Amino acid sequence: MIIQIYAITNEPDALALCGMGVDHIGIVASEKGNPQRGIVSREKAMRLASIIKEYGKIASLIVDAVEFNDIMLWVKSVHPNIFHLCRGLPIEKLSTLKKILNDEGVSLMYAVPVKGTFSIKYAESIQEYVDFIMLDSPFESKQMPGFVGASGRTHDWTISAKIVQAVYKPVILGGGLSPDNVQDAIRIVRPFGVDAKSSLDLPSGYGKKDLSKVREFVKKVRSVESA
Repeated sequence: MIIQIYAITNEPDALALCGMGVDHIGIVASEKGNPQRGIVSREKAMRLASIIKEYGKIASLIVDAVEFNDIMLWVKSVHPNIFHLCRGLPIEKLSTLKKILNDEGVSLMYAVPVKGTFSIKYAESIQEYVDFIMLDSPFESKQMPGFVGASGRTHDWTISAKIVQAVYKPVILGGGLSPDNVQDAIRIVRPFGVDAKSSLDLPSGYGKKDLSKVREFVKKVRSVESA
C-alpha cells in the first residue's frame, strides 16, 4: 500500500516523513510560494525534491500551471518523479502531456473528483492517458482555488471502490483521510495507495506537519496491510 502525504514545506518534515516510511511525498509550488497556504517557491521545491529522492522516496509535484511549456519548465527545474495535475484537461491534451512527461522519465498523476457514478466512466475514459489516478473530493481547494484536492473533506467511498474495480491503472485515494478513518477507507475502497494532507497539518502551522499524527496515519495503514 502506497502512502502519499502532501504538502511538505520544509526540510525537517521531509526528512521525518522519509524516516517514517512514507512512499510518495508531495510538494505544492508556485513561483514565489505562499507560506500561509503551504505552497513553496520554485527554489524550495527543488531542495525538497532533491532530499526526498536522495532518501529513496518518490517526489510528487503540484504547481499552479496548466500550459505545457510552463509545466515542463517546472519539471526540468524540480525533477520530480511524479507530476500531479489537479485541473481537468481534454483527453487529447492529457495524452500529449503524458507523452511529454514520460519522455522526461516523469509519471503523470491525474486528479479525478468523485462527484457521482459518472465519475466511474470518466476514470475509465482517461486511464489510458495517465500513470496514476488520484481520487479526491469535489470541493473547493483550500490551497489553490480551482484545483481538485486539499479540501479536507471526504466523499462517497462506495463510488471510489467501483472506480478501483473498473480501471487497470493504480488508484490513490485522497479526500479528508486521517488516522481516524483511513482504515475504514482502505477496507471499503481497496486502493493502490492512500493520500493525506489537511488532517496531518499543524493548526496555523503554514503547512508544517503534526508528526505524531503522520506517525499514527502510517501505523494505521500498515496495520490494515498486514491484517
